[in-house]
Amino acid sequence: MALSVAESLAFIQSRRSIYPKEFEGTDVSKEEIEQLAEAARYAPTHKHTEPWRFKIFQGEATMRLAEVQVKALFQAKGETEMTLKKAEKMRFNAAHSGAVIAIVMQRDELERVSVEDEVWAVACAVQNMHLHAASLGLSGFWSTGAAVNFPEVRALLELKEKDLHMGWFYLGRYSAEKPRFKERARVSEVATFMK
Repeated sequence: MALSVAESLAFIQSRRSIYPKEFEGTDVSKEEIEQLAEAARYAPTHKHTEPWRFKIFQGEATMRLAEVQVKALFQAKGETEMTLKKAEKMRFNAAHSGAVIAIVMQRDELERVSVEDEVWAVACAVQNMHLHAASLGLSGFWSTGAAVNFPEVRALLELKEKDLHMGWFYLGRYSAEKPRFKERARVSEVATFMK
């Protein structure tokens, strides 16, 4: 099915990050998550390494995940006013999400391409997921800072030495159209035609 130019651009422009505090519901099905993974599979991937891997937490598993995140945070940075607030937010995000997906770059065993190529492929896969989520009535938020790559989290995700944990994709229901709070830069500011 081909979209018109206007339809395609409008769909891409409508993508927003929706945070767990904004989710209207947490009923996200296994089938919907599998559809997101299906969309991710069609991201560009140099040498067809397909480095994206997704570890999905739902239900009680999300709260167990939050406790591992909190423990890792406190071990790495101590218990301060700032980390206690961050721990509270980790627990809140887990409790208010229909699923939390760990985003992982699984390094090609033959190392046929650079780590950067693999990371960029995973980022494209996440963008595919984020765009496709809207067609399912889902919304999400990609968090790259909450206990990412801490040893306890890596152990929970069963990562190999050269794998990279690239963050969390929090999923939930959201039906409204979220306005853009800040306009993007104009095309003329970001695209330069070289002579």
